[in-house]
Amino acid sequence: MAISMVRARTISMVLGGALLIACGVLMILNDTLEGILWLEVLLGLGLFGGGLFEFLGMRKPLKDERTERIGTRAATYSWYSLLVLVSFFAMVFGFGGGDKMTMSQAVGVLLIAMVVSILGFNWYLGRRGDVE
Repeated sequence: MAISMVRARTISMVLGGALLIACGVLMILNDTLEGILWLEVLLGLGLFGGGLFEFLGMRKPLKDERTERIGTRAATYSWYSLLVLVSFFAMVFGFGGGDKMTMSQAVGVLLIAMVVSILGFNWYLGRRGDVE
């Protein structure tokens, strides 16, 4: 039974996303990126990034321009939401006088937010229909 390239890349992206979320949770809870965790993050990024464009419908040749527009818009919204999140962290935890976050905790939150936002926006826009 052969798996198509589209299906293989989608599976790669989902497995990479799940690995990134798991690593992000470990980074937040354990406040570390030591041991083999950094290698797992790199593996998750490779798997997630390797299948992302196929999942978003942006791989050439295009089969459906609507899917590409939705994927492009989802990626744009995801990056914008991450920019807002990073700015929020910088203001509250960097310049604020309260609690501080370590770098591994901040990266853990960003890994989770990256995966959840791109998948969430793609799902939402796909359910909503065509985008202008």
